[in-house]
Amino acid sequence: MFVLNIFSTTHKQRGLNRASCPPLGNYSNNHTLAYRVKCISEETRDSNSLVSSLNRKLWKTSVAGSDIPMIYSPFLEDMQNTLFASFETVEDYPLSEFLASAQSSKKPARIESWCYQCPKFRKIRLTYLDAGVAAQVFNAVWYPISSLELPILGVDFLSFGGKNVLCVMDFQPLMNDQYYLDKYIQPLHPIRERYADLAGRMSSRFYDENRFFSKELLFGRFDSTKPIYERLFPAFREYLDLYITLAKQTVEDDKSRSIIWQLQCEYDRYSAEKDPAMSLFRSYFGSTWAHRFVYEFLFENSRYESSLDNKT
Repeated sequence: MFVLNIFSTTHKQRGLNRASCPPLGNYSNNHTLAYRVKCISEETRDSNSLVSSLNRKLWKTSVAGSDIPMIYSPFLEDMQNTLFASFETVEDYPLSEFLASAQSSKKPARIESWCYQCPKFRKIRLTYLDAGVAAQVFNAVWYPISSLELPILGVDFLSFGGKNVLCVMDFQPLMNDQYYLDKYIQPLHPIRERYADLAGRMSSRFYDENRFFSKELLFGRFDSTKPIYERLFPAFREYLDLYITLAKQTVEDDKSRSIIWQLQCEYDRYSAEKDPAMSLFRSYFGSTWAHRFVYEFLFENSRYESSLDNKT
């Protein structure tokens, strides 16, 4: 989502200043269990409190009643199936049991998350919030390993009351120089042109559209759920397929690890500060759970970067 202008006259690669990046500390491309546990709070650091995503399935019916459709369940299931079909090895990304799921004590609502890792991605997280007709939300973010300069894949599909539907999907660029945009963002253009109803502009109410958002994002607002299946789903499939293709084609560059790591941490920090979902989580699951969910799972590296800064 960010557009950063980091420049150096001595260490320059498409506008990036390698010298300005913090060291990686204990981070490695293996993304070991020890590292995962380190990113979780003291209360959940014991590995016994971590749960697997590999054998958990999305609920078949809504918490508010079996007659209420799980609007975005086809998207979550298709993303999971595509992930496992696309990569030979997909493993768990350790997830705290406390944060993996929650059920509201205030009103009919529940939330569940899944998290994976594979050779090209250090963290792939998927979350579904089901509050019946009142709210259905599917959110997913794919973080490439730090030796890939690939954009972050972001998905946010929301429905409130079945009449206020907002859908956003993007290859969220880590850099804004033309070489990078031509390589990773421009390929989206012909797909987006086929979906005029998903070519809207994002409001600046919560985010700066020039910061970690591309000009080729899918953005649609609808007053019913009908376009979700007729228009959004095929566009979603095309964007996801292209993203995985680019990931497989992109060559790893270990020399870029520190700068990519820093930019992904910056993405987490910015998103944690700006994401309006905090108030939604708070309304259903309380302030404590919402805060920990945002800072310990959704955008956990917004906290980790600070610890790196303290070591420099």
